Amino acid sequence: MEENILGAILSNLDDSTMDAISRQTGASPVQAQAALASAIPILMNALAKNSSSPEGADALQNAISRDHDGSILENLGGFLNNPAVANGSGILRHVLGGKQQNVINYISSDSGLSGASVAKILEIAATIVLGFLGRKNSAGSGGGGILGSILNSYVREEADQSPRSQGVINQILDRDNDGNVADDIAELGMSFLGRLLRK
Repeated sequence: MEENILGAILSNLDDSTMDAISRQTGASPVQAQAALASAIPILMNALAKNSSSPEGADALQNAISRDHDGSILENLGGFLNNPAVANGSGILRHVLGGKQQNVINYISSDSGLSGASVAKILEIAATIVLGFLGRKNSAGSGGGGILGSILNSYVREEADQSPRSQGVINQILDRDNDGNVADDIAELGMSFLGRLLRK
């Protein structure tokens, strides 16, 4: 895929947007951006896994078509005034399921943010990611398979360019939720957030 999806999503978040996210989450703008740069790839991978079956692909397509047309990216300021209205927590339950605590634990450990701050950032990130996919879906006239193509192309590109980071994500999403995911991933000897910030 030609487009750098992480960069494309983050390009929607200017300084005023990051300030608003900072106020909502209790993180500094720098911490919030770092956590978003970690959360978005994890969410993209989770969506790719969920949509790998015909049923999951249909569920994602229906959710995007019904509730996420991409317009939220045109009014991020309004969304961030009251992010709870977008039901990011509900999105996370569908996207991450029982792995949500794994993701929170890992990003919290790697960023130094509290679990509560990370949870709020994840809710915001999930809404923005679905908005991005919704905009792509609309631009592609919602034809069959466009969302799966975007997600799978992203995962393949990341696996080629950053196999170790992809291994971290797979650990987070595939591991049983035993509360030790951050310690286990730390054994890989790398910081996923640090890799993203150096890109």
